Amino acid sequence: MTPRKWTAYALAAVLTALSFLACSQASAGSAQPTVTLTEDVLSGYTIVRSDLADDELTRCAMGVREAAEAAGYKLKLTTDFWKEGVKSFEILDTEILVGETNRPETAEFLDSLAPWQWGYALVGTKIVIAGHDLEGTKAAADAFIENIIGRRPLSFSNTDRFVYGDVLSGTGRVYGVLICDAEETGDALMTRALSLIGEHEDAGVLILRSPCEERSDAPDGFAVGVDVNDGVRRIRIFYRTADYTYSSGSAIGLLNYPNLTPAERGSLVYTVLRHRATGEKMVWAAASLPPDTSAATRLRVVEGFLGHTGSLPAVIAGFDLGLDGKHVTTEEDFMRFGYAAAVRIAAERDGEENPAVSLFLPYEDLAASAVSADADGALYVGVQKTKK
Repeated sequence: MTPRKWTAYALAAVLTALSFLACSQASAGSAQPTVTLTEDVLSGYTIVRSDLADDELTRCAMGVREAAEAAGYKLKLTTDFWKEGVKSFEILDTEILVGETNRPETAEFLDSLAPWQWGYALVGTKIVIAGHDLEGTKAAADAFIENIIGRRPLSFSNTDRFVYGDVLSGTGRVYGVLICDAEETGDALMTRALSLIGEHEDAGVLILRSPCEERSDAPDGFAVGVDVNDGVRRIRIFYRTADYTYSSGSAIGLLNYPNLTPAERGSLVYTVLRHRATGEKMVWAAASLPPDTSAATRLRVVEGFLGHTGSLPAVIAGFDLGLDGKHVTTEEDFMRFGYAAAVRIAAERDGEENPAVSLFLPYEDLAASAVSADADGALYVGVQKTKK
């Protein structure tokens, strides 16, 4: 087996998503005339909130006005109620839209954001300050106050787009998972696994890939959810029995072409576990493919994953899936189906660094709240439900 030099790093899960959004925004914005705000222009704007806004969103809009007044701007505050032909209820070109409103500019801006993002931008001549939920809108308002209202001299145009947030944020219980692509076998492997588990007491799941001849038992306090040997590597998913109960587990050949060896077919390994404290079911999965698998094959891998997860949220560890060089990254394949790469670690093989282990999460359901990796190819991720 080729020796590997590991380089560990964590990525914000917006890598691919933001690149897609940036490209689409750039091409859309280039066709529009540039609109630039100065202090004098901003002074003529009116703050608009939804006519149906709750107290929290109303206070958020009032906070923008109060900050503007403290900075010397005299801005009116009104609602998005409008009536054609009535001057006091007309829609203005100079509006600061806070949160979700009935204006198309708000919908356009929110449609451009990933579910976990928030921010502000000039859409046409209107300023939109929003996120997909109250917390996102409040964070966007705070950023607007700090970066725009409090800025002198003011220079803000529709070529600027301030978007924040990534999926490295969540709420609620942390479901810790350890992913290890190991070279060790026997006692050395279990010693290392126990060391990792000891460092992360909330890690209730261990996804382990090791040499195919590895035959060691589960670590103390853990049971086997699924175990498969593809002829080159052995993949096992262990779960902590104090945290989870077992529902099901399976290993499926990904490529069923004739005359392929088990290693050439690759494998999908998954187990469905129910958390004892919350009663929630989650799918914990892993896939292993030969390093030179084509883009079309990888896309079938993604479809194969999602076809077996059903409606349950899935945490997917991909081994040798995030390929660089002559292949398009698997991260783009997963993005098509609502998954984002929360983190990945890289291994150097034959002088070239390639993403060797990636962890994919459905960004509308799950988030990575904590990430750490070591130099030997082990990765810890704390998984949480995303904010709604």
